Amino acid sequence: MRKLLTIIAFIFAVHFTQAQEQVELNKKDAKEEYCMILATSKLLSTKLTIQVDFGQEWSFWKDKRSLKDETGKRIEFNSVIDALNYMAADGWEFVNAYAITVGQQNVYHYVMKRFLTEEDKNAE
Repeated sequence: MRKLLTIIAFIFAVHFTQAQEQVELNKKDAKEEYCMILATSKLLSTKLTIQVDFGQEWSFWKDKRSLKDETGKRIEFNSVIDALNYMAADGWEFVNAYAITVGQQNVYHYVMKRFLTEEDKNAE
């Protein structure tokens, strides 16, 4: 009887510890997308550095997190509210905000989301 219980326990253990099948995500199946606005104060200035994380690959050497206009020029914001209004005009909705202190500096995070239209889904 002990052997039978041991075998059954082993079968359940193997069954539940197997790796689950990984599902590939794509924009065509998504209903909404998220981004994060990162705001840090500039050294010796009252201005802020605003970066937007869309989940893209990040590199210290390439400025991929700054928003750019049609001509490729970096968009400067006066404040975090200016950046939030800019994103809201593009269909983004505020979800949550929190701050993380790194060293002596606060980094403010603003999570935004927007619902994807069929046009957004096809613009990959």
